[in-house]
Amino acid sequence: MKRRQLLDYLIEFEELGKIRDQSNIMGDYKSGNRAYKKIEKNFELVKESSDKEKFYLNILNSSYSASTLTTCCAHMMKLGIHPDITRKKLEEIKNSKEYYPILAFNADMFLKEWDKGNIKY
Repeated sequence: MKRRQLLDYLIEFEELGKIRDQSNIMGDYKSGNRAYKKIEKNFELVKESSDKEKFYLNILNSSYSASTLTTCCAHMMKLGIHPDITRKKLEEIKNSKEYYPILAFNADMFLKEWDKGNIKY
């Protein structure tokens, strides 16, 4: 993946995460689901890239969106990229009082399902 493409994906990922956060908070789940589908499509393209670890770590270290961070961590765990770091970040989101409750709930549910073995690489 070219550096320019990677930057484009990073910018788009952050924008879609913000849309998803606001949609969840406002109860506009249709818009949130559309944004999530676009995020998933981008992840499918990035996961085959040799720059995928750099891509995910960049998001993890620069994003303030709980939705973006939760989605990023979920994909990192699925791909086996720094599961220890991602678990810690999901725990932080789950226990934080600064995020809207549904976003903390999403982080918590992902961890529970991961621990049960319902989510695989």
